[in-house]
Amino acid sequence: MESAMDLKLVETSPEPKTIKRNNERPKQILRAAVELFRDRGFEATRLEDVADKAGVSKATIYLYFESKEDLFFALIREKVAPMLEQTIAQADAFSGPASEFLRMKAHGFGRLLAHSEQGAILKLVISEARRFPELAEYYRREVPARGLENLSQVIQRGIDVGEFRECDTKAAAAAFISPLLMMGIWMNSVGPDDIIDPDATITFHCENFIRGLST
Repeated sequence: MESAMDLKLVETSPEPKTIKRNNERPKQILRAAVELFRDRGFEATRLEDVADKAGVSKATIYLYFESKEDLFFALIREKVAPMLEQTIAQADAFSGPASEFLRMKAHGFGRLLAHSEQGAILKLVISEARRFPELAEYYRREVPARGLENLSQVIQRGIDVGEFRECDTKAAAAAFISPLLMMGIWMNSVGPDDIIDPDATITFHCENFIRGLST
C-alpha cells in the first residue's frame, strides 16, 4: 500500500529518471495518470490504476517514475513547463505592441486551459493543495510564479513605450491571468456548456483590461 506524502522538496526541481528516446511508454503512462488524477483525485489514484489504464504493469511504471509523486512532477515537466518556456521565448522575441501580445496569449492560454490536459492539471493542483501542499508548492514555483513574472515584464514594456499607464505590473499581471484560470477551472469541473462562451469571455476580458491600462 502506498505511503502518504513523505516527500521533501529541495530547491531544484526533482530529477526525472532517464527515459530512452522514442519510447512511447512514459507518454502513455502520463496520459493515463492525468486522466485518473483528474477524475479520481491524486490521493484516490493508485499506481495499479495508472498501470491498468496505460496497459502496462506496475513494474513498468517504476522503470520510468519512482513514485506517484514523481508522476505528478513529470506531468508538470512534460505537459506544462514546455508551453510556459515557449510563451517566455515568444514574449522575449515579440516586437509589436504589448496589447497585441496580451490578446494573442490570452486566447491561446484560455483555450488551452479550457480543453486540455493543462486545465486538468490546474484543477488537480487546486483540489489537492490542502492535502498535498508540497505538490501545490512545486506547481506554484514552476508555473504561476514564472508566468506572472513574464507577464509583468510584458506590461512593463508597454509602460516604457507609453502604451500603458504607470501601474503595479505584478498586480496587473495577476489581474490579467486570474479570470482565465477561473474559466479553465470551470470548464474542467462543470464541463463545456452554454453558460460560458470561452472566446467571447476572453475577448471581453482582454479589451476591458487593455482599455483600463491604456494611456
